[in-house]
Amino acid sequence: MPDDGLIHADLLIVHGDVFTMAGDGSGYIEDGAVVIAGNRIIETGASGPLSLRYRAARVIDATDRAVLPGLVDAHVHGGIALLRGVAQDSDSWLRSLEPFVNAMSLEALLAGSMLTVIEGLRSGTTTFCDNSPGIAHSLPFYEKAGPRVAASPLTSDAVPASSDSTGALPKFSDEMRALGLIETRDLIERWNGAGAGRIGVQLGPRAADFCSEKLLAELRDLSEKHGLKIHMHLAQDKRETAQVLRRYGKRPVELLDSLGLLNERLIAAHLIDCTDKEVERVARSGASMAFCPSSLLICDGILPPADVFMDCGGLVALGTDETSSNNGANLFSEMKIACLALKMKRADAAYMPAWKALRMATAEGARAIGLGNEIGTLEAGKKADIILVDLTLPSLVPVMRRPVRNILPNLVLSARGDEVCLSIVDGKVVYENGRMALFDEKDAMGFIRKTAGEICLGAAREAAETRTAPFVMTENGEY
Repeated sequence: MPDDGLIHADLLIVHGDVFTMAGDGSGYIEDGAVVIAGNRIIETGASGPLSLRYRAARVIDATDRAVLPGLVDAHVHGGIALLRGVAQDSDSWLRSLEPFVNAMSLEALLAGSMLTVIEGLRSGTTTFCDNSPGIAHSLPFYEKAGPRVAASPLTSDAVPASSDSTGALPKFSDEMRALGLIETRDLIERWNGAGAGRIGVQLGPRAADFCSEKLLAELRDLSEKHGLKIHMHLAQDKRETAQVLRRYGKRPVELLDSLGLLNERLIAAHLIDCTDKEVERVARSGASMAFCPSSLLICDGILPPADVFMDCGGLVALGTDETSSNNGANLFSEMKIACLALKMKRADAAYMPAWKALRMATAEGARAIGLGNEIGTLEAGKKADIILVDLTLPSLVPVMRRPVRNILPNLVLSARGDEVCLSIVDGKVVYENGRMALFDEKDAMGFIRKTAGEICLGAAREAAETRTAPFVMTENGEY
């Protein structure tokens, strides 16, 4: 390469509508550019000056493209993605799911995570907080496919892990606790920092009703020792509250506080069965909230109290939860539903503007999961996790920049996710123009469909006998 005085870069994205999400707003740059060297952003700014300053191995013309930080899915159970649609429209979602959960294998959990990654990458998600049983079995695929993942096992020492809200309290097993801790320690040793730093580990106690005090205390100590986040459900339903009250005489938030778990290392999902005072207590502790609006609306007809959490100064991130509850791994859908649901709850059209929802899925999401210094904004020194969105597709037309700028509201309220045309993670292209860059999607989907068929066969008898699933076929061939 000639010595022309230009600075070498690996990627130069130019002429885009760049939303850096830096600062407190959207950080918009018209005709903007992003310069990438290795796995990091080295500069953002106007295309003209940066084009004159840098020589790049590849220049990406982002004309008519929105350039955004990669989206962060702060709470997803990727492993059970193959159960999409089997328990909807039921007044007992968890019981309806059980025959299919019972038919799952490690291969099914792997296939679920693969499906989550494919759907997520196609719709702009570049970081997955995957809280799944058997997650170690899925991490080789995460490593190969290229996204960033904060992996946590769904740890429990309750036997049985009953979904019966009126049943006896589950007993806790010393053996299950020991095995869960072995799995967790092995995950930390083998995978934390793997994949050139793209793979991180979080601790994943299932919930206060499924974990003994001993297990929660052990995980707290591991969190302190290794500086890891604890990613768990908190007050996710009335059953949890009732069982914790019966066992300890405390509500879940009070129990976690008494065990030293209510602090900045906690990512608390849902908070459905919390009083406003309890929500405030969690928010002021420094813990963050994973907000999964569509999942809880579909499963329970309930909206998590993200507005109360934000009003108390708490940090809220968006999650998709799982396709078995919300039917998708698409954060564009979550952003829209978050806006609409909170506006309806507050009866205020100005509440939860689109730019705040986008921040939940980018800058705030990254901070909530402990990666705010690395990703979530397009700033010099941050990891190069970037997506491009095609603004010429019908769902995002017209593009207006003056007298009003409509790009960001349309990204949140009109985009469907399939407008994403390129995804970069850690400086490498992982998805471009409908194709995965690092693995064969056709082969992966074949494995996923085959495994889903095996689940159907395995669940058929139990689902038919229990009649819990709302769409089980009857002897007459009806649903």
